[in-house]
Amino acid sequence: MKLLWTVSNWKRTGPVEPSLDLAVAFRELGHEVQVACGVPPATEEPESADAARARELDVVETSAQLHKHSAPWRDLRDARRLRAWIRRAQPDGLVATHRSGHRLLLRATGRDGPPVVRLWFGDGLEDVDPRDVQALRRSAGVLVFGDAPRRQLEELGVSSERIVRTGPPLGVDAIRAQVTDPQDLRRELGIEGDRFVFGIVARLQTHRRFEDLWGAAARLRIDRVPFHLVVVGRGTHAQTVGRDPVRELGLDDHVTFTGYLRGERYATTIAAFDAQLFLVPGSDPTCRALREGMALGVPSIAARRGLLPEIVDDGVTGLVIPTGVEPLADAMRRMGEAPEAARRLGAGARDRADRLFAAPRVAAALGELWQRVTA
Repeated sequence: MKLLWTVSNWKRTGPVEPSLDLAVAFRELGHEVQVACGVPPATEEPESADAARARELDVVETSAQLHKHSAPWRDLRDARRLRAWIRRAQPDGLVATHRSGHRLLLRATGRDGPPVVRLWFGDGLEDVDPRDVQALRRSAGVLVFGDAPRRQLEELGVSSERIVRTGPPLGVDAIRAQVTDPQDLRRELGIEGDRFVFGIVARLQTHRRFEDLWGAAARLRIDRVPFHLVVVGRGTHAQTVGRDPVRELGLDDHVTFTGYLRGERYATTIAAFDAQLFLVPGSDPTCRALREGMALGVPSIAARRGLLPEIVDDGVTGLVIPTGVEPLADAMRRMGEAPEAARRLGAGARDRADRLFAAPRVAAALGELWQRVTA
């Protein structure tokens, strides 16, 4: 079948990467996939379109701006342009990644256009905008990535026959192929050989509970647990949220800030972790960075928030803990003092990534949904 796959954001953030991973896998099942991405301001790079082209996806120009946020006049113009493009290109179906693109596609197709399927990246906990509820009820199908969001949509009146639940998509083979030599990287970062390396990938923002992490790290230092913490990410509050408290707590010798990483450097850094930490889900509730670490065989310590308890199998692929300094410090101490047990959890994480997150498996679930839709 021939699909138009929309990504209504020009930034390479949130669910953009998982959506594009799934588009690649669906194309490899033999379908024709054309991707339309958000158009950036003149001063910015088209990050989403570049990410799609890097995956060798066919990026098309529909003349629609496909902004992340709605605006009445712009949306009216975009819907008209999409309607004209759809009439010319004659796709068999339409896929929406974001809420704004979802509403635009429904507006463009009306009652007799091609069917619309939504990739629903909600966590099942946050309230759903009434406009989104209407759009979801009108859609031919919805692909969800957890039990909580599936239950939520059913309670909101979305027909269970139109919902397919699967694991969140990830280019498992792609992330593994980018790893070079983790031990070389550890030496480059000056990490002593006997230290247990914890890592976290997150934007340095005030709501990401870094204060819990620094508090837990300070307790491990006092208890003389040999550890090192690598922080991957950037943010406007990097100084106040990260570097200042680390210096004040005397953790400079135990913490390394790498900044924002991509490609081989990113993948190799994650592979160098003995365990990864995830405290608060970001703009992608499916926590792609966490799942990438799992695909590389890294065990997790994850807070009991959002979809994290569904992603991390407690005691099998990592530890799921309550929020707070004490539970985090205890979990880090347990992991750091039992490296063999941590490696077993890492093996479980790698296996779980293959079974649940690998994009071809998720693409098969999307194929099942399209079979329902076309039937």
